[in-house]
Amino acid sequence: MLNNSATRRLVQLGGLLLVGNGLMGLLKPRWHAMLWQYGPPLTHAMSEELAVHPKAARAIYLAQAAVGLALVRETTDCDCG
Repeated sequence: MLNNSATRRLVQLGGLLLVGNGLMGLLKPRWHAMLWQYGPPLTHAMSEELAVHPKAARAIYLAQAAVGLALVRETTDCDCG
């Protein structure tokens, strides 16, 4: 997928951040959603909606973690499994 080692590492770092953020959201969706209430009005509105609907928030956080794992898997060189 990516030939440049530095680019691959940056994509893996992004994947790691997605996985970590997704797991935090899965564990405590309301608390985690409210962490993002600061900033532009759009992020404030989204965080409030996620806090009100924890089941939907968990589904989004699960998808986020899955995308992060897919990124890491696609950018790993070894056939380690």
